[in-house]
Amino acid sequence: MQPALENMLKRRRDRSIATILGIKERECDPHLPDRAKRVLRKVILDQFNDFYDVVLDVAASLDTGEVTLNEHYLDKIDAIHALLSRLEPEAPVVMPPRKLTVD
Repeated sequence: MQPALENMLKRRRDRSIATILGIKERECDPHLPDRAKRVLRKVILDQFNDFYDVVLDVAASLDTGEVTLNEHYLDKIDAIHALLSRLEPEAPVVMPPRKLTVD
């Protein structure tokens, strides 16, 4: 994988984590007990870091040609997400992680 891509992904991950944790600390923490604050912070960090590791693995494997993304199903998931967003603009839509197929 190109170092520039890895650096860009790391910076983007770090900005996303900082934004979400900042909102959590400002909006949620005043209403949560200390244990819940710690647990939520850990979950956010663990999930972002796990996702980041998967992205790095996939990006690195694309360079070797060992992973094939099933674009048809990824496009279908995106279309469902877009439709749900239009149907319920007030409600956040939480999508499950995309699944990758390996040939």
